[in-house]
Amino acid sequence: PPMKKHFFILLISLSVVSLLETSCSKEEICALGVVRFTNTSSNPYNLFINGLFETQLAGNSFIELNFPEGQYAARVEQVSGFLLFPTVVQKNLTVFGCDEIEWVFP
Repeated sequence: PPMKKHFFILLISLSVVSLLETSCSKEEICALGVVRFTNTSSNPYNLFINGLFETQLAGNSFIELNFPEGQYAARVEQVSGFLLFPTVVQKNLTVFGCDEIEWVFP
């Protein structure tokens, strides 16, 4: 009987740990929001978040990035295909956990 008791305690402990890991993972995932950046131009654009280069989006493409909840200053700048000056577009993004938003540019 003592062996059964130890086995039962071990089984309950593993179940509790499994539940804690699951809820923790859900909280971590829900702390992030998804932003879809869609470039409708045939020209490539550089994407900057809070003044820092993030990536380059090819023409007629999109990318989805995860962000923690918060406010972000997004800016895109045309890389090629312009005559004198590149097209630059700026937008303030508010990201909420488990939220999906999209920014279509230019």
